[in-house]
Amino acid sequence: MKRYITTIFSIIFIAACQNVWGQSIWDAYRYSQQFNEGTARSVAMGNAMVALGGDIGAISINPAASGVYRYHEFTFTPSLTIANGETDYLGTITSDSKTRFGVPNFGYVGSFSTGRQNSGLISWNLAIAFNRTNNFTSRMSAYGRTAESSWLSSLAQNTAGIYAPDMDMNSTNDPFYTSNAGWTSILGWNTSLLDTLPDSPEDYLAATENINGYDIAVAGELDQRFVKESIGNISEVALNFGGNISNKLFFGFNLGITSIWYKYSEIYSETAVNPNQFDSQFSNFSHYYGYSTSGTGVNLKAGIIYLPVKGLRLGASISTPTWMFLYEEWDEEMASNFTDGYSQQLSSPLGTYNYRLNTPFRWNVGAAYTFGKIGAISIDYEGVNYSKMKFLEDDQMSSAYDTFGEDNRYMKENFKSAGVLRAGLEINASQQFAIRAGYQRYASGYKHDNTTVQVGSFGLGYTANSGFFADVAYQQQFKNEESFQLYDDIVDSNNNIITAAPVGINKYGNWKLLLSIGFRF
Repeated sequence: MKRYITTIFSIIFIAACQNVWGQSIWDAYRYSQQFNEGTARSVAMGNAMVALGGDIGAISINPAASGVYRYHEFTFTPSLTIANGETDYLGTITSDSKTRFGVPNFGYVGSFSTGRQNSGLISWNLAIAFNRTNNFTSRMSAYGRTAESSWLSSLAQNTAGIYAPDMDMNSTNDPFYTSNAGWTSILGWNTSLLDTLPDSPEDYLAATENINGYDIAVAGELDQRFVKESIGNISEVALNFGGNISNKLFFGFNLGITSIWYKYSEIYSETAVNPNQFDSQFSNFSHYYGYSTSGTGVNLKAGIIYLPVKGLRLGASISTPTWMFLYEEWDEEMASNFTDGYSQQLSSPLGTYNYRLNTPFRWNVGAAYTFGKIGAISIDYEGVNYSKMKFLEDDQMSSAYDTFGEDNRYMKENFKSAGVLRAGLEINASQQFAIRAGYQRYASGYKHDNTTVQVGSFGLGYTANSGFFADVAYQQQFKNEESFQLYDDIVDSNNNIITAAPVGINKYGNWKLLLSIGFRF
């Protein structure tokens, strides 16, 4: 990599050098998406339950699922999730996995007869269902060796324009709050990983670079390592009321109370293969960034299931936006080591922020056909318009400043309607045993991305004469592929690329195993 002293003028980091990290459009998209988990039965059938109902996991998709019940039921579902992936970065292949245990579903449905047999309101039902609607488990790592570019070079380029003394940390100055510099730049400066160029207190040299005349270049080979992990989920408690009218029309209503928890961390490091090549006596550095979001939300849902003729079932549901109230925290750490014995480790303050997010409306339609006691086949379609996502200030007084105006405009212009296709099959091998299979296809809601997420599933079910039942499901998300860069390209004053940052390829997916046990009485 070669960088010219006369062209060290660039934009500030879009992400890594911002004073505030959160509330990006990708946060809105992450919390607006739903990859439903539920009972092992519903998961095994691809969650294609809009027209079938009769499943506690399906209540969060179509509230009328409770209206089908003619008995009481309790269900409990533990699960195992393993996210896995493989990266190719600078010619090195790295494999990863992340394992999480959880409880994506439990609940109770009570059915109460009105005494009517064939017409009118035959029964009404009450249910409380806990269902997970998204799972954020993931892990990715990358390793490679290069002498062409450096994360610190990118940091030096993007710190340009900041007056260096303003970033000094001392008893009279806290640059995290008094300067215009990003927190990453402040940490890099105060751990001696950045230095100013001669006679230029607003242009910077990275510790991984040497000056040769008018040129700046990475001094030698660097081992680059990167790891990122995320955990968390979105879960919903559905307070449900349903009913059965004339054994032909089933209805239901939900008050949904959501819980949001997301935790993300990443660590990046560079180590000199031969420290003697570096004029700064650089040995290694590492940078840590952590971010978490927690909060609650509320939504309303309504749905119906209609039986027009024997065997055929039609279903539909609609959900209001989920009105979320979110709280986030973030922090950073930087550590440096040099061959002359100098080392430093510094941390940023803990950043915090409260805000609100309105997710889009959702609607579902489905059709199913039951073959007597032999089994059933079903297909669903879900629609959601992600351009309707919207950030709002938690503080009404702050709303006058239109803090999220740019983000909201971008989401309106660059996101779109997207559909989810779900299909399921259930075959009753005997009175007690069932075999199930399912498929789901999620289209992207971002206009500039055509990636689809495809999920296949398989399961078995057992029902005893005593009312006890047990279901097991295996779900596999087929691997997708994405390209990534760990830092910015080096550019000139006209934003022409001088040296491109390495591009890696990440292949990622996951699989899940669920076991539901319950009683009907």
